[in-house]
Amino acid sequence: MPLYRIKVLTVLLMLSLFGVHAQRPKIDSLNLLLKGHLKQDTLRLNILNELAYTYYSVDPAVGVARSTEALELGRKLQSQAGIATAYAYRGHNYSALGEDSLALASYDKAMEVRRDMGDLQGLARLIYNKGLVYFNESDYARANDNNRRAYEVFEKAKDSFLMAKMLNSIGINHMYLSQYPEALKSYLDAKRIYEDLGLTEDRQYASILSNIGLLYARLEKFGLAEEFQKKALLFFKKNDFQEGVANALTNLGRVYNDTGNSEKAIESYKQAHDIMEKNKNERGVASALTNMGIAYSEIGQYTEAVPYFEKTQKIYEKLKNANNLAIVHRYLGDCYALGVHKNLKRAEENYKASFQYAKGAGSINLQFNALEQLASLQSEMGNYKGAYKNKTEAVVLRDSFASVEKKEEIALLEAEYEYEKEKSALQTAHDKKQAVSQMEMERQELMIGGLAIGGVLIVVFFIVAFQLYKKREKVLSEKKISEFKTRVAETELKALRSQMNPHFIFNAMNSISDYMAKNDLETANVFLVKFSKLIRAILESSEKKWISLEEDLELMELYLQIEALRLKDKFGYSFHVGEQVDVGNTMVPPLILQPFIENSIWHGVAPKETMGQIDVSIKCQDRFLVCTVDDDGVGRQKNAAIQNGKTSMGLKITKNRLDIINQLKKESGSIRVFDKKEGVRVELKLPLELQF
Repeated sequence: MPLYRIKVLTVLLMLSLFGVHAQRPKIDSLNLLLKGHLKQDTLRLNILNELAYTYYSVDPAVGVARSTEALELGRKLQSQAGIATAYAYRGHNYSALGEDSLALASYDKAMEVRRDMGDLQGLARLIYNKGLVYFNESDYARANDNNRRAYEVFEKAKDSFLMAKMLNSIGINHMYLSQYPEALKSYLDAKRIYEDLGLTEDRQYASILSNIGLLYARLEKFGLAEEFQKKALLFFKKNDFQEGVANALTNLGRVYNDTGNSEKAIESYKQAHDIMEKNKNERGVASALTNMGIAYSEIGQYTEAVPYFEKTQKIYEKLKNANNLAIVHRYLGDCYALGVHKNLKRAEENYKASFQYAKGAGSINLQFNALEQLASLQSEMGNYKGAYKNKTEAVVLRDSFASVEKKEEIALLEAEYEYEKEKSALQTAHDKKQAVSQMEMERQELMIGGLAIGGVLIVVFFIVAFQLYKKREKVLSEKKISEFKTRVAETELKALRSQMNPHFIFNAMNSISDYMAKNDLETANVFLVKFSKLIRAILESSEKKWISLEEDLELMELYLQIEALRLKDKFGYSFHVGEQVDVGNTMVPPLILQPFIENSIWHGVAPKETMGQIDVSIKCQDRFLVCTVDDDGVGRQKNAAIQNGKTSMGLKITKNRLDIINQLKKESGSIRVFDKKEGVRVELKLPLELQF
């Protein structure tokens, strides 16, 4: 079982809004300052508050004492800002000690003071800190509610730096709710802000890299996961941030375990455990122990694993952490089901407890894990009815977070991010050229002004020369702008093509998966032959901007054959090509009609109770190629997905492709959708492109 399902308990410290400075050296310096400054004034108050903050990642019990002392001095001095800060830092230390109710009470006190001061940004920071406490309690939805409220304040204040911190935290909550596309978008948005601000050496940037690595581990992209975690680890070591080092070691351990190197994983966990224990971080210690237990269970050493889980179970019960209790009970179930001393009844109890805790935490993938293991165990125990029920429910949960659509959405987000980076680089290069050109023009103007003193004839000569120069520069400038726009447009087209192919392939693979599950070997063989031919054709055309209409129609017919097989010939289809259309010489973008045919199948004829029909027609009209996809399905009015406002990703990409083609060819191609009494007709007008 992949370890990416285990929560990184200490990741919150990497997300702290304020950051943790160099620990021991700074504490020593502050204590010397405090000892040398006995006067009860604002300077002493500031030193006490800074000590309270610094201790929360090293010795939070001392941090509570320092914040209490600061609070008393703040009241004596009637310093509202000092009192609010003392309450906030006391909340940090209580949170580090696992005293969540005391942490929330401290934050509420601090919020009252900040509200009275009219300090909206200070109030937003405290709202965020409360969200961290809710995160510790596995209340991810409530934590994200706080994060969004804080984000709105920082967005209104146009504070990009704090907006990025909120996005990072929002991404983590999405990740633990199994909302992976939403998590990736938040992480990439935060990463882009830091890069735009030139803050790639900031500790929070390393935190974002580590969190992206965590997400890629959940998506089983282990190479990318290891790459991001090693970058974060290098930064934390360089800056002597021990909490960050421990987190990165824990995350790397999971990658090692997932890729079959359990011994290396256990060594990483032990190093992380030693750091967390030295810093008296109970959550971090529990995380390391849990991961060591999982590593031992993964290599079949269940007897060695049980003590780790029993110890961390008590810690998580004290911390009221439902998410991690779900993990512990799930692996305890494995130990009792698969270990030397089998106890199937006890294993069943642990799997059921794991499901209930996962349900309380809102973690879909942990619910799936628990039900999957429970169904397997009940089947072994002879409880086939219970096994069938739990297996069915597990499949539904799995599809909700591991669907083809979510994988496509993640691929789209990654492509958009890379496209924005490339577009930004092009824009920077273009601006640089324009600046050089402008500087050159200014230099020429000064030169001409100086030479004008030499005489009227020379002035006239240089005026004419200057006008010619300006005209030439204008032409060159317009040419550069045109070339720049063309490069951007081609970059967009490349990005869109890279998204189109995965979309088409994922749907075809899903069709094969469904059919193979029915164990019809003869039909499955036919299916696989057609699919292999389809994949080969797609790979051959994937790097081409245009292919012949003849090739594209062959692809569409093969796609229709595969979908007809899957739906047991529930629909018929036909192709009509006008006599004036030369299919071998007419060029079209690859797979341009596929999204419309897909919609006709799945939102048109598939829901229909009777046999359906899909007709594809091609004709020439003036300087356009008119392509029509016509079905007699249930129509858009009866389609729930369309009623709810959902849009096909393939249809959206096709519209973008058409916009780019129109821009490049300066034409006015269009997509029109007509609702019929029965079914839908889609008309696509493409600018006519001939090979010869």
